[in-house]
Amino acid sequence: MAGDTPTPLTPSILEDQDAVRRLLVLADLQAALADAGIQAVLARNHRLVLRYSQAPLDPSGLTNPALHIFGPAGKRVATTDGITYRLDDGQEFPVTDPAALAAHIRVS
Repeated sequence: MAGDTPTPLTPSILEDQDAVRRLLVLADLQAALADAGIQAVLARNHRLVLRYSQAPLDPSGLTNPALHIFGPAGKRVATTDGITYRLDDGQEFPVTDPAALAAHIRVS
């Protein structure tokens, strides 16, 4: 069935409660970054499918949110699966210690 396998151009749609949980986890990191003097902007991502001529239609909905971090070394992006924070370079950190990740970003 079309749309069953997400690609980078068609990210996976999250259940509403999972999207909200990830937003809250990233908000914890955003607060830790603010405490470290680092600005970050939290962005919700939403995939909207407007094709009316193809059936079945791919679903529209919330996808993985991202935290855009403006640190000393430049812009970084962090995402989460609810268990780990994942930076755009592939590094992963546990969500249980957002202050440790903030400290890492501050010195890197």
